[in-house]
Amino acid sequence: MRQQAVKLGITLYNREYTVNCGAGEETRLQQVADLVQKEMQAVADKVGNATEPRHLMLTCLSLADKLLEARSHAVGELAKQEDLFVTAVDYLRQRVTDLSAINTNVRLVAQ
Repeated sequence: MRQQAVKLGITLYNREYTVNCGAGEETRLQQVADLVQKEMQAVADKVGNATEPRHLMLTCLSLADKLLEARSHAVGELAKQEDLFVTAVDYLRQRVTDLSAINTNVRLVAQ
């Protein structure tokens, strides 16, 4: 069954837009619009008077820059976690080897 579209009114930089989204996606879309509006205001505070197309372009570039920075940070964090996991596996492998050797020695002494 196809999800019914919902019309949602959003405001970006004092301009009203009506956009469609899926039922139940209204809150998420409003959060996205709020994030874009916040970034548009931050860009406007930095550059002052700019034409609307230039303002939108600068806002897109700023958001893309933040996205790339977040991706880079996430990749770095994953690499750190992978290193910790490899270290833990190596430690456990060595621990199992050591315990196995102790167990073998105990059996030899018991015989």
